Parts: sequence; structure tokens; C-alpha cells
Amino acid sequence: ANKRLVAYLVLNMAQEAMPNTLRRFIKDKLPDYMVPSAFVKLEAMPLTPNGKVDRRKLSQLSVSREPLSEETFVAPRTSEEELLAGILAELLSVERVGIYDNFFELGGHSLLATQFISQVRDVLQAELPFHCVFNTPTVADLAKLIEVGRQKKPFPPIQPIPRNDALPLSFSQERVWLIQQLVPDNLAYNFQFTLLFEGLLDVATLEQSLSEIVRRHEIYRTTFPTRDGRPIQIIHQAQPVKLQVVDLQALSDREYEVE
Repeated sequence: ANKRLVAYLVLNMAQEAMPNTLRRFIKDKLPDYMVPSAFVKLEAMPLTPNGKVDRRKLSQLSVSREPLSEETFVAPRTSEEELLAGILAELLSVERVGIYDNFFELGGHSLLATQFISQVRDVLQAELPFHCVFNTPTVADLAKLIEVGRQKKPFPPIQPIPRNDALPLSFSQERVWLIQQLVPDNLAYNFQFTLLFEGLLDVATLEQSLSEIVRRHEIYRTTFPTRDGRPIQIIHQAQPVKLQVVDLQALSDREYEVE
């Protein structure tokens, strides 16, 4: 389950506060990421034998979602709203989501928004732009956007094009190439580093991972020769990465450092 911030409250007998009222008060005092996604009212805080708040027992309490505003809960009205509410309830680890409940007031954040968009794509075969979740963070509004989007002619999917021929350099690449011609010994754009892995290293898995990175990112298999005095870039076919493994276990400390 996704972690979320929960507030446990003990109210005075004469006071009664709705979660929405508490949230507005806290928002004036704390940044958004510190505003609890749920408020749990208790008769008394559970205590340890030493008289301190027992955080372990608090974490074991059931967190049921109360209405987030003074309005009553409004259940989904259509199949799409029901699917959207179900996706959000599972992501946010709440019992139910009303069509007017705010995604972020329920504990949503950008990472969960990304997961939500992905699940909407899989379940509803619909595309929701990332900013829509922030601008219209309720099931009712998101369902309307999906319906409007389906009435529009969808954009054709972007298809990869063959990379068999030489390609011109981008403006940024031309700039770096020119600097290299003027100052051949300039290493400002060279980057190298050493990684230290601790523990047992699975070389085969590392090779597979590097091979997949090279396959997916053309820049790692691109060279920049010149043709007729002008630079070009050639994207080569992906080849499996093979690492050279040197066993240093039998070397002395001095030999190890030299190697």
C-alpha cells in the first residue's frame, strides 16, 4: 500500500471539526506535503507503559475515510466514473471515493498521479494529460474530460523511422563539434567515472541491463564522422555489451591499487 500522512486527534467535548475545516486550518500553518490525507478522531491516545504515545498501536488502527467536506458523499453515476473512483480508491488506500472528492486532499501526489494516468490508459483506453489531474482533480471532472477526448479525432501514434542513413547534427552537437575542431585537446565535454559495487555482482545481468540501455538510447551508439568536410551522425545497430572482467582477489594491496 502507498504510504500517507494520517492525523490522529483527540477533540474537546465541546468541539466538533470536519476534516475539511481541519485541513484548511493546517494548510495555513504547514506546506502542502505536510497536510494529512486522513483525520482519525480518538477518545484518547494509546499510551505506552512509560506514558508516551504508542505510535505502533496508532499505525494499527483502521483509517476509515470521513467526508472530506461538509457535502455528503456522492457515488459514481456512470460506468466510467465508477471505474475512475475504483482506481483512485485502490491507489489511495481508501474505502471509497466520491465523484467530487479531491484527489490531492485524499493524499494524492505527483507519483500517484502518474500511476493513475497509466491505469486509466490500461483500463479505459483513454489518455489523460498530466496537467488535467492537477487542474481537475475530481472523478466527475476527469470523466467529462475523457468523454470529450473520445469525441475528438485521436492523434496518430508516433512511429519510429528507419535510421539507416547519415543524419545532420543538431545545433548543440554542431557547437560541440566546432569547439573540438578548434581545441582538439579540450576535455570539457568528456565525462568518465568509476562505480564501486559492494557485494556479489551478477555480471550477466549487468551486461543485459547495459545492452538494453544502449538499445533504447541511440546516442550511446552514435558516431560523428565527417563527410565532404561537414560533420554527420551515424546511428549504428545495437550490439550486446560485453564487459571485461579482471579478478583482483589474488593481488596484494599494492598491486590492487596499481591495477
